[in-house]
Amino acid sequence: MRRSILSCCLALSLPALAEECALDTKALVPQFSAKLPRGARLLSTKKEKRKVKQVLKLADATEVSVDFGGCERVQYSFSIKAAGLTTRTVGAEAMAVARRVLPGLPMSKEAMAEPRVLLTAIEEGSFTSLPATLGCGPGSCRFELVPIPDKKKATKKPPAKKKDAKVADEVKVDDAELPATLVVSYDAPI
Repeated sequence: MRRSILSCCLALSLPALAEECALDTKALVPQFSAKLPRGARLLSTKKEKRKVKQVLKLADATEVSVDFGGCERVQYSFSIKAAGLTTRTVGAEAMAVARRVLPGLPMSKEAMAEPRVLLTAIEEGSFTSLPATLGCGPGSCRFELVPIPDKKKATKKPPAKKKDAKVADEVKVDDAELPATLVVSYDAPI
């Protein structure tokens, strides 16, 4: 009997605790400005309970998405798909792309995702390879290249191996150079 009363009370209090959040839902607004630079267009805006995601295509065909959200932590990331980014891109080249793209993003006045925080981490940080995690004020910043899977190759069946096939002619998928997305993210307690 005592156990059922305790589980009853816990069940009633857990949803109430789950609804409490340090990040106010009013902060979950679109992060990109409604007024976009010439040639840029907003591809999508998706708002969920504790997260907002927007995708923007810039005039030079670079695609940037911003994810913003959190509850007990503020978390945001910018994912940059730009020409020339691959799984073999070195850290300095990837950071040059971030330095070029982040300052020109059309952020709204209400935006809490701050490209300048990530740019400061890039300028003050020291790293030669990715992924890398650096201190960013009260939080941490992470920089990584995420491979974009080749949908055409993933759906095709591998060719049947011939008995005379040379091992040297085989290309390993892990070693292949794939296009990549540069993801720069920020995470900090509220």
